[in-house]
Amino acid sequence: MTNELREEQHTLKECPNTATTPESGLDSAKMMLLFNAAKALASTTNVDQLLDVIVSEVQMVLNCEGAGVLLYDAERDDFYWRKVQDRESFFASAREEIRIPKDQGVCGWVFRTGEPALVQDAVTDPRIYRPVEDKSGFTTRNMVCVPLQVLDKRLGVLYALNKEGSFSDSDVDILTALSGNVALALENAANFESLMNSNKELERLNRVKNKILNHLSHELKTPLAIVEASLRIMQNRLEEAGADIGKLPFGRISRSLTRLKTIEKQVAHIVEDKIYLEREAILSFLDNLPDLLEVEQEQEPSMEQALEFLKQKIKEQFPDKIQETEGITVRSAFRAVELRLNQMLGERQLDIRFLEPDRATLRIQPQIMVSVLGGLIRNAVENTPDYGRIIVSGENVPSGYRITIRDYGVGIPESEQPNIFEGFYPVQEIDLYSSGRRYDFNAGGTGTDLLKIKIFSARFGFKVGFSSFRCPHLPTTRDICPGSVLRCPHCNSIEDCMEKGGTEFFIDIPSQLIENEQTSA
Repeated sequence: MTNELREEQHTLKECPNTATTPESGLDSAKMMLLFNAAKALASTTNVDQLLDVIVSEVQMVLNCEGAGVLLYDAERDDFYWRKVQDRESFFASAREEIRIPKDQGVCGWVFRTGEPALVQDAVTDPRIYRPVEDKSGFTTRNMVCVPLQVLDKRLGVLYALNKEGSFSDSDVDILTALSGNVALALENAANFESLMNSNKELERLNRVKNKILNHLSHELKTPLAIVEASLRIMQNRLEEAGADIGKLPFGRISRSLTRLKTIEKQVAHIVEDKIYLEREAILSFLDNLPDLLEVEQEQEPSMEQALEFLKQKIKEQFPDKIQETEGITVRSAFRAVELRLNQMLGERQLDIRFLEPDRATLRIQPQIMVSVLGGLIRNAVENTPDYGRIIVSGENVPSGYRITIRDYGVGIPESEQPNIFEGFYPVQEIDLYSSGRRYDFNAGGTGTDLLKIKIFSARFGFKVGFSSFRCPHLPTTRDICPGSVLRCPHCNSIEDCMEKGGTEFFIDIPSQLIENEQTSA
């Protein structure tokens, strides 16, 4: 608590509460409460400290057993205690488990009408919400309740309970006057919290930008430099051997390298200086590409064969979403991915289980479904240490069909989770990153597989999502797993590792893309 707030509270306690100002009918203690609440509002951004002072002084000045602030929760459509005090701590001990429906209680009436309530006999007043008394053990005899409002926005209520004797109209006036300060403090606190969250988000996005730039440098600039240097060495050696360099395609290769380096610089510029939505840009490009290629064919007939080859390759990687397809059964997709996986695992030691899926045929082109499923499983393999487990399953759900890839690996740090579908974004720190062999643990890579999967999901109408929790022994992106459960100093068994971290990706296919299987696949 700040020194200013302590001084306000000390001043209030010393102030006598018997003298009354003739004009207002308020005694000096109540006037001092308003004055010091206004001063305290300007002395701190900590709304909880401010409410502590105000609620405790309301108790003292009004000589009542309890006081507090109830706020409206728009998501749950009920009231919760932001601050509460009572002499026997009945409410304070039960505040977390007691919530009041919006249409119940005196607080609900005050919140709906915007009018203060003065209840002299709580036993007979039908507005009293009795479950609060049942759960807290507190018995309400009388109360004053006033709305907390900033302009046309109601935030909740301020109330006082069980005054010795009875509450008066002047008590209602003092709480009404005080409610303006409380409401303003709450609104300011919400705005301040929003600004702080925005600042944290800007810092996170700036960190993302820096990681992307460094990643692009690693994935584009370094290999291009190696290729360029190797090309010069080859050209020099051929010249020394007396070869006719003019008859070799070194000029064309050099021009292509120059174009690639230009693209690398352009991409870095886009990421650094502009907001660039990769998925939308790629989808737009794919939608317009057939028309562009047809125009090029008309203008350059000699390139027709090359352009036709390019069109076919692009169709293989990014098929037309309205193209008719026979679809693929889930079991067939599982078998295709499992076969490919067994060929690529090499020396990896993993317990990968493809559970028997519920039967269904997906009205999605087979190569798309296998590509998406294979990409997610490869991601699971590269983030699961040796002797870890991965489970692949498929089941009918009310909305259609869900395929789940659950790995018991290292998990994704919470700070990195919003960015993993963005492409060119490594979870590892830049100085620890390396592009390893596919399917190796912690293999790295460009991150474009997940970006491509997200593009496919938008194009073909299914949904891809995930949940993840990070191994507690690897709290940051700089902490490295040894790559094998047997080498982990924190695990005595494989089961120990399985309990510590993991990620679950899911593919949700809507019912319009599902056909029920009539026969086994």
